[in-house]
Amino acid sequence: MLRVIFAAWIGTAAALLAQTVEGRVVNSATGAGIAGVDVNLVQGGITAYSATTDSQGRFRIEAVKDGTYIAHYKAPSFWPVPGFLGTGSQPLFRVALGSDPVHLETKLQPIGKISGRVLDAAGKPVPNAGLWLHWENSQCRMPMCVGFAHQSKTDAKGEYSIADLDAPGTWLVSATAPSSLNPPEPGSGSQPGSGSHEDQRLGWAQTFYPGVTDPQLAARVMTGGELWLDIKLAAVPVHRIRGVVLDVRGDPVPKVTVTLSKGIDSPSLHANTRSDGTFEFDSVADDEWRMFAKADQSGVKLCAAQGVQVRDRDLDNVELRLAAPFSIQGKIVMEVPESVPAPKPPGITVAFNPGAARLTDAPEDGYGNPDANGDFTIPALYPGPYQIVPGPPPASYYLDSIRLADRDALESDVQILSGFERVTVSYRLGGGTVRGAIEACAAGDVLLIPQDSALRRPGFIRRTTCVQNDRFEILDVRPGEYFALAIGADSPTPWYAAILDELLLSQASKITVRANESSSPEIRLITR
Repeated sequence: MLRVIFAAWIGTAAALLAQTVEGRVVNSATGAGIAGVDVNLVQGGITAYSATTDSQGRFRIEAVKDGTYIAHYKAPSFWPVPGFLGTGSQPLFRVALGSDPVHLETKLQPIGKISGRVLDAAGKPVPNAGLWLHWENSQCRMPMCVGFAHQSKTDAKGEYSIADLDAPGTWLVSATAPSSLNPPEPGSGSQPGSGSHEDQRLGWAQTFYPGVTDPQLAARVMTGGELWLDIKLAAVPVHRIRGVVLDVRGDPVPKVTVTLSKGIDSPSLHANTRSDGTFEFDSVADDEWRMFAKADQSGVKLCAAQGVQVRDRDLDNVELRLAAPFSIQGKIVMEVPESVPAPKPPGITVAFNPGAARLTDAPEDGYGNPDANGDFTIPALYPGPYQIVPGPPPASYYLDSIRLADRDALESDVQILSGFERVTVSYRLGGGTVRGAIEACAAGDVLLIPQDSALRRPGFIRRTTCVQNDRFEILDVRPGEYFALAIGADSPTPWYAAILDELLLSQASKITVRANESSSPEIRLITR
């Protein structure tokens, strides 16, 4: 009997140390509850409790221990509000001993569905046509934000239906003809203003909804409901690209695949070199393309990448010259006071940038691990455009500069052509401090964005989150001129949008950060 009483006492004590978390998840468009939503209470990065919403969108989690949690929500065909990477992280909330049940309310945005047909110039359905969708939100642009891409195909009736998009919002929708589709007849499918095609070879272009070949003229499709979009393939003049692949000695290289690409949201063309190293692309539409090839010779991987522009004519005698890998040296320069031990120098990444093509078989990124003196070597690079990305600065330091040889190297396409140019990255002490309070900031993001557009990149942009009493603090800020603003936690605008949105920046405060000084500027909270 004593054991039974003791066990009951333990159970009662445990209940007193736990609490209930309940809530409802609704469709942001209709206000109706959403069934089947996965609800996770996360603490310290680990899911501590889970539940699934019922037919009314309600959930209830019993016996939640005292502590601070974040609720994550996830459901098929819905997107968190706010949220960007699919978990729908919300502000922190506290479960306290003896308090009333915690009630949570959240909204999920419906992603929607896009359906339709792909048609040829005569209006006939095209089976097995390619569908290319790219999330082209104005708040998400390279290089700060890559966005999403989605591919699909039409069925035997030339129809498509896509319900598993990665996010709601604005999508660029295009279609491409299958290789089995016969070339268009002369004079068919001409684009407005493109002139006569009677005497030109024609091919099927990648065609953007509602029927244009220039993505700048395409209609941006806003998802959230069910849409029906027919895309009529456009016929355009096509041209040939003829060239040769050469090795480091200038000798032709046979049996190499040459890739011609415009980007992740368009198909790539492929051609194999002949015995004399020559290759040919027979039908290439006017555009800017990226050409890439690689080969192994005597155990050494050779690569080549270059841009080509097709405009109203064939391209002949294109030379794609393979290059052997090389190493570059560099130094991490740390400002260190006398008699003070130097911190460990941060590492550095050199990321290959193939442009919009974003080739899957492009050269790999390079990494440098500096020694105690800051010297490093990055092996196996190839001539081409790179972005130099230094590691986060040690405590009390800020990133001051990135240089290649005698010039600034801040852009995303720094040309590194050989191992003769050294990379120098400098970190300094004595940065400024920006602190203060922003009314109603809650868990919003506070941003310091350099007014110099060349510095609007990782390492120079500073970000923190408001904490208790709407306060924030950003330490070790590089001296200079900044835009300062805060993005509310419940704002549909993600924090990274401000980096590229001139309208948002025009509403921001302008502040000057000085070395070894603290400032408390008035910062506006952006909620749109």
